[in-house]
Amino acid sequence: MTLTPSAIAEIVSVERIVGDESKPLRGFASLTEAHNTDLSFFSDPRYENHLYTTKAGAVLLPLDFQAKRPLPSYLTQIYVRRPDQAFYTLVQKYKAPPLPEWGREPNSFIHPSAEIPEDTYIGAFAYIGERVKIGSQARIFPFAYVGAEVEIGEGTVVYPHAVIMPRTKIGSWCIIHPGAVIGADGFGFYKGDTRLYERIPQIGRVVIEDEVEVGANTCVDRATLGETRLGKGVKLDNLIQIAHNVQIGPHTAIAAQTGIAGSTTIGAYCRLGGQVGIADHLSIAEGSSIAAQSGVSRSITTPGKSWRGAPAQEVRQQLLMEALMRRLPELYPKLREIEKIIRHP
Repeated sequence: MTLTPSAIAEIVSVERIVGDESKPLRGFASLTEAHNTDLSFFSDPRYENHLYTTKAGAVLLPLDFQAKRPLPSYLTQIYVRRPDQAFYTLVQKYKAPPLPEWGREPNSFIHPSAEIPEDTYIGAFAYIGERVKIGSQARIFPFAYVGAEVEIGEGTVVYPHAVIMPRTKIGSWCIIHPGAVIGADGFGFYKGDTRLYERIPQIGRVVIEDEVEVGANTCVDRATLGETRLGKGVKLDNLIQIAHNVQIGPHTAIAAQTGIAGSTTIGAYCRLGGQVGIADHLSIAEGSSIAAQSGVSRSITTPGKSWRGAPAQEVRQQLLMEALMRRLPELYPKLREIEKIIRHP
């Protein structure tokens, strides 16, 4: 790959270029790791000092950026509205790993009743069950399992060792990363007359709408009855547990090691940090942000609020409590003195 600042202006919207517009660029790197033929970007003020020492050949800068001291003379400056967005657009175009061409590799199993267009890719040792329907331009990588009556939409990618259990429905342009399990039984048991756990049949399914991404080793359980549903544009990180009958609204993003218990409903445009735990049968209002390691034990009904802690509370309240907790060693002796005065005036 060879790219120049002037060529970048033909791909993303550039306001102006300061420096060598024909400088050859052959790679992408962070400000601290870049070399003289790399393109980098700057968008976070916390890293401004790296701008003055970077070895990058060119850097994408915000339109309103004002340098506090001279930038290196060899650094070509490319001013754009969103440097991070422009950078990732260029990386996607020039450096994204190529997807395999269409066709069926040897040793894959495809049931005769499956409906699969010619312009799909089925990798070696993939299993495609009976009455499966796969859309055009989809790619099923080696060792993936696609169970009976599964529907997979146009352009969706299922990576190696992903498991799509029977009757699951996945929309178009989704990405299912390696090791993900979609549609395994939910954790449904009850205590019988003998006080032993009896299994509740899980006869529902999972429905995943368009443009959803499911991270590696993430599990989305089938519903006991009805559907477990991920709305359009949902993004799930690695190692997440989505229990039976959970409903997640469009464009919600959830970080790694989060667990959501059964029958909980999460609104659209929510953000959940890593290791968040949400109890069963709750509702989380649209636009809620829940900080990492928070524990949610009651429904959140007010949209657009930020929450933190265990049990989760609004951020300002939680920060106040933490501040007071830090002062407890200092305050406790004073409280003891006041108690003595009250008891023995």
